[in-house]
Amino acid sequence: MVFGSADLQKVRLAAEPDPLWELVLSLHRLQTGRTETQQDGWEQSVRRRLTASGPAWRQWASILCTLVPPAGNFPDFLTPRPLITSVDEGCDELARMPGTRLRTDLAEVFGDRQRPRWVRELAAGDPGQVQQMVKSVRQGYDVLVAPFWSQVRHSVTADRHQRVQVLANDGLSQLLAQLPGALDWDGRVLTMTYPRKYTVDLRGRGVTLIPSYFCHGMPVTLIDPELSPVLVFPATNRGAAPARSEHDVQAALGPLLSPTRTDCLVLLRTPQTTSDLARHLGMSVGTASKQASILKNAGLINSVRDGGAVIHSITPLGKSLLTGHTTP
Repeated sequence: MVFGSADLQKVRLAAEPDPLWELVLSLHRLQTGRTETQQDGWEQSVRRRLTASGPAWRQWASILCTLVPPAGNFPDFLTPRPLITSVDEGCDELARMPGTRLRTDLAEVFGDRQRPRWVRELAAGDPGQVQQMVKSVRQGYDVLVAPFWSQVRHSVTADRHQRVQVLANDGLSQLLAQLPGALDWDGRVLTMTYPRKYTVDLRGRGVTLIPSYFCHGMPVTLIDPELSPVLVFPATNRGAAPARSEHDVQAALGPLLSPTRTDCLVLLRTPQTTSDLARHLGMSVGTASKQASILKNAGLINSVRDGGAVIHSITPLGKSLLTGHTTP
């Protein structure tokens, strides 16, 4: 990655995890089975959710895994721009993606390989296929990322804090030199571990650095050098205690709460409506409402009506139950 003097003034560090990058990289993890120690329970939990949801997951999983193989390139349009902070925002961007971008990105990824019919139709900008892709992204996110968002945010926030400290104490050169995967920084060129030889000339545009919970091993960037430059790298948790994995939570709370209520409590680390809970857990709204009522009566969550929706959130007691220590 080649920096000019103007680029050194435009190095940005993402303040929040990017939901679409996390989704794409979680698909790599799901297909390869390689996870970090802190994610040991992630694959088990995801596979349990898939089994519980019946065969409906196979369509979105097939679409996403065709676009995002276990290794190698995936279309840049799946991560449409830097600093997307919600899956709704990301899906809106995908729904408006120009046909030329779809065609170019898919041609770059598939090359001369045989493409399924739906990929050819997507490349042609078929509205139905675009809608199905966006729906699949949302469904995949709901299963692979959303239930773990608290852990994702915790890891990324801890990593950002660490790098801001490096920047404040040691300067930009040390921030760049200490990025995961950095081999050398000579003041102009940042050389990174990467699966192939590839040069990104920033040309005064700067770069957005994005820590990622699901990124593993080598950093990742975009294929098209004309897009806004990003560098996605594995987040570290140094200096901050990670939340208990969902596997640990299930093991600890299994004798006390049902697996469904434990899943509910984990999800409510981030406030959710009853409909959100039902979608994430693969159940009816009525069943989700009943589970939330039981948790509320036990003092583990709060429920507040907002217009026509009820928003549920975890209480300090619920947090203490999940983390294994008291919450101030």
